[in-house]
Amino acid sequence: MLHKFAVKNFRNFSEWLKLDLTSQQYEFNDKAIHNGIVEHGMIYGRNGVGKSNLGLAMVDPVLHLVDSSSYPNTLDYNYLHGGHGVELAEFVFEFLIDNVNVVYRYGKKSLTQLVYEELVIDDKVVLKIDRRQSTLANIELAGAESLKTDVGDSNISLLKYVNNNALLDDTVTKHRFEKFLKFVEGMVFFRSLSEVRTGESVGKNIGVKRLSQSIIDSGSVQDFESFLNKAGVSCKLIVDATSSGEKGIYFDFGKNQLEFGVAASTGTLSLGVFYFWWLRLKNEEVTFAFIDEFDAFYHHALASSIVEKVAESKCQTIMTTHNTGVMSNDLLRPDCYFVLDEGIKSITEMTNKELRKAHNLEKIYKGMSS
Repeated sequence: MLHKFAVKNFRNFSEWLKLDLTSQQYEFNDKAIHNGIVEHGMIYGRNGVGKSNLGLAMVDPVLHLVDSSSYPNTLDYNYLHGGHGVELAEFVFEFLIDNVNVVYRYGKKSLTQLVYEELVIDDKVVLKIDRRQSTLANIELAGAESLKTDVGDSNISLLKYVNNNALLDDTVTKHRFEKFLKFVEGMVFFRSLSEVRTGESVGKNIGVKRLSQSIIDSGSVQDFESFLNKAGVSCKLIVDATSSGEKGIYFDFGKNQLEFGVAASTGTLSLGVFYFWWLRLKNEEVTFAFIDEFDAFYHHALASSIVEKVAESKCQTIMTTHNTGVMSNDLLRPDCYFVLDEGIKSITEMTNKELRKAHNLEKIYKGMSS
């Protein structure tokens, strides 16, 4: 799981922004915590403060470590902070793998142009390169001794180079290295505000098709119907052929059938996008999900039910919202709610009160903000 994160000079973050997901000592809602780390978190912040950019930064390793990654094309030309003299975006990730720290640091000139990288497993530097000083890499993994250490003018990730070209010895370090890479491979960012079929996303291409086709192929049409009904959308769904000859999901009104993607409201389409990704969370295809503006089109009661559903997954999740109605100890707990402003802090860190389950977090937060 992701334990700590820091970023600098990426998009609007001109100085180091540090997020600590270490849990606090609370005796309730343990479902939101795993191994002392926040497993399900929520981030608040005013418009333009960088919530979406934080999400993009937190899944950034996917862009250079995972083949066939999807991402918005704005990252091609809007990657570095626009300040004078900025040449490098820098990132630090601390993971907890098999109860030991795995630290991944790197700096990039652009989406795929790596300048330096360092991987530390259980306090030992196993991979390191800094192209500002030398093209020689330091590789301390058993089984990788025969690899060429002079990378020349290549911009490829050193981690990816080793993973693709070395048959590592069967050691504890190798297993932790592989688990770290598997976790990164499953990291995604998604939101439903841009593209109604599957939402805008960053991450490995895990079979993203038309929303309807994906639900049909997974045999989940009836479960999707039940999900919509529980969310307050009273409907009956069937599968039929579209005008192009493909299978599609239709609303069944008896004599008439209307294609889901055409007839659904914006809010219902947003629920469809969430369900599309929920299938991947439930099937453990995703290890970490940053869900941006998850409730942009939802009633506050529906937003609460979505949080409950996300908290059922074994995937580590971070959601962003402006909805203080879901800031409740009934859903998560104080150390799971964060506020992004000049820095980022949990509600626990922002008050001197000893917060208990009975406290109204929404009221406390609004008092801080007034």
